[in-house]
Amino acid sequence: MTRRFLIGCSAFLISALLAVPASAQRNKRGQDPALKPRPVKLKTKDNIELTAFYFPSAEGKEAIPVLLIHEWKGQFSPYQKLCMAMRSAGLAVLLVEYRGHGNSRQYTKPNGDKEDFNISRMGKRDIQAIIQYDLEEAKQFLKEENNEGRLNLNALAVVGIQEGAIMASHWAVRDWGFPSVGRLKQGQDVKALVYVSPVKNFNGLTIDSTLRDRNVGVLPTMIVAGRESPEADEAERLGGRITALRKRLKIDGLEVKLESTSLSGPALINEVPSTASDIVKFIKANVPVSESENEWIER
Repeated sequence: MTRRFLIGCSAFLISALLAVPASAQRNKRGQDPALKPRPVKLKTKDNIELTAFYFPSAEGKEAIPVLLIHEWKGQFSPYQKLCMAMRSAGLAVLLVEYRGHGNSRQYTKPNGDKEDFNISRMGKRDIQAIIQYDLEEAKQFLKEENNEGRLNLNALAVVGIQEGAIMASHWAVRDWGFPSVGRLKQGQDVKALVYVSPVKNFNGLTIDSTLRDRNVGVLPTMIVAGRESPEADEAERLGGRITALRKRLKIDGLEVKLESTSLSGPALINEVPSTASDIVKFIKANVPVSESENEWIER
């Protein structure tokens, strides 16, 4: 465990504690440790150690989980404010610093030595590995929390920022590609998507290609971007594409929000106060949890 990781985690825990209401701090001795915000370590099937940051909910089996996917060359720190806003609204949030980013910069060579990823050389195969292994491992963590009764994995929302929006859409297709086996539910958990400052193309991957999936193409979807930002045109184009698709199918569930700013990605979320609250409202309004809709299921 590196000194940088220890310092980062300490700062995370201190700031998370300061963000907890005073009444909750007074009762912290009786609080379940499993309900405290914390960094967690994950290990993928291809042997990559990842650092993630988890903000649990006190809503138990009614808690909507959110998988937050940061932008390329991004990390956790700019998203703590959004994570805390979601947690305060009763959502359970997990952000993974995927391979090559943040505290997940190393991999193990065949001889056992550690080496840093060279992000400038990471390409399409690495992005596909993030989708196949890193995000899937994040879901396995949420699955364990589900089985402990601390969230409802069957009501999963995914938020992707910039390049993370493309990864979010492709992972949603992957998730919906796992059919149930008998009474065992394996996938089809993503129930809403939020794209913040989406980019059009990322090393050959696009959101457009995922709209052909009959399940993902009709999920409740929110698109957020700055009206004067570099991603504004793409946000409007993508919104138009989804609108046309849903018009043919007579399906609602799309919200496009263009803020009066030139900010993008984490800056848009942090500097425009309504952005975080609008994302929370969209998720809660479009992912109902009851015995008849997105019911809790042991996995």
